[in-house]
Amino acid sequence: MSIENENSVNEEAAQTEVSQAEEVSKIIEARVAEELAGIKEKLNNAYSARDEAVKKAVAFEEEKKEHEIKRLEDDGKHKEAADLKLAELTARLGERDRQITELTRDNVVRDALKGMDFRNDTAADFAYKDVVSQLIQDENGLWVHRTGASVKDYIDSFRKDEDKEFLFKPRQSSGAGTQASQAPTGGFDSNKPLSEMSIDEIMSAAASGALDDGQKWL
Repeated sequence: MSIENENSVNEEAAQTEVSQAEEVSKIIEARVAEELAGIKEKLNNAYSARDEAVKKAVAFEEEKKEHEIKRLEDDGKHKEAADLKLAELTARLGERDRQITELTRDNVVRDALKGMDFRNDTAADFAYKDVVSQLIQDENGLWVHRTGASVKDYIDSFRKDEDKEFLFKPRQSSGAGTQASQAPTGGFDSNKPLSEMSIDEIMSAAASGALDDGQKWL
């Protein structure tokens, strides 16, 4: 076989290999998208079922208390009925106070997270929940990190945490005429072909928004 023919065969084999790799990548991407859609649907259904069950339980308890109050009043036990009404009112006021307190906390956190360049809404929601889970109220009722740091200071350190880097869009290189290499982040290597990734790496890529953003893989 001549050198030209050999080169031609090698080129055809290389093209075939690339084509097969691209096809495998498309199949994996489609499979991951399908799995993520299924997981999301199951979670939404579970949350809906849970919310409906809670709503029915609350309605049942309310009806039960109303019947008990009426029974006490019919029996002439007005003091007991009044005490039960007072307890119910106190519980409702306590729940309202809790909601207002949490709303204040949410506003503080979301305000501090403004302007951060998250990969997508999923990443932003993850960051919000992670920050909230670390907060407590001090003796003055103010929301602070459990170490005592302010919410703003904690979120500043949160942004600098390398373990949280996968939540944010990659920073642009400031060097002229150079392109920064894409280092492995968030548990996966963006330079690695999708067909060679493990399931854990694919799920990490999906969680970080790499697949949602339509990134092209080798």
